[in-house]
Amino acid sequence: MRLKALALAWALATAAAPTAGAAPRAVVELFTSPFCSACPPADELFVELARHPDLITLVMPVDSWDRPGRKDALAKPGFTERQAAYADVRNEDTLFTPQAMINGAAPAMGSDRNEIEEAIAQTKGVLSVPIKASSVGTEIVVSIGAGKGTIATRGVITVLPYIASREIPMRGGETLHYANLVRDVVPIGTWSGVPVRQRLLLKDYVSYDGIVVLLQAGTHERPGAIIGATRIPLHDRPRA
Repeated sequence: MRLKALALAWALATAAAPTAGAAPRAVVELFTSPFCSACPPADELFVELARHPDLITLVMPVDSWDRPGRKDALAKPGFTERQAAYADVRNEDTLFTPQAMINGAAPAMGSDRNEIEEAIAQTKGVLSVPIKASSVGTEIVVSIGAGKGTIATRGVITVLPYIASREIPMRGGETLHYANLVRDVVPIGTWSGVPVRQRLLLKDYVSYDGIVVLLQAGTHERPGAIIGATRIPLHDRPRA
């Protein structure tokens, strides 16, 4: 048991240290809940996937499982709304957990590695707009390139602050593990196919381990394919 615990701690530590500035192969979102009996395998899989520097993984606990007297403190209505918006764009009526969304364009079962890899292959090339983010003095400077040859020429720029790893004690002595736990989804601007630069105040993100910046076709209310993505770790910052 001690060896297993040490191995898991090492996995969580490496999950907290992705390669900054690396062009991602895919953005993989997970909609999950601690009240979903099928979700722990997906949560563990995403701890492992978070160790891959060519993937940007994002875990979002939804509040659709909350009931009177049973509330997930980490769940956000905005995460549930994001999952529902994806379903609405695809004309689907049912939400389920654990659900993965790959590059904003292809759904998969969140605990099925093969389905996720197939969805990554299906959406290859979608991430075609270069994005860079760097800490400069008291600011985070986000630079987004032009949209030549992309599937969209308009989109929304979104910031997702995250906590690199979090352990949640559960009933029965079990522990829930999250990697790259998103704490908010914040639209910061729009993009019209030409290069654009956004400046964020670093002080607004000092409570997090890092941020992910997404360029997504469509709108915040009707999100389409993710056509650009980057992350900037803030490892030395205190956690929320």
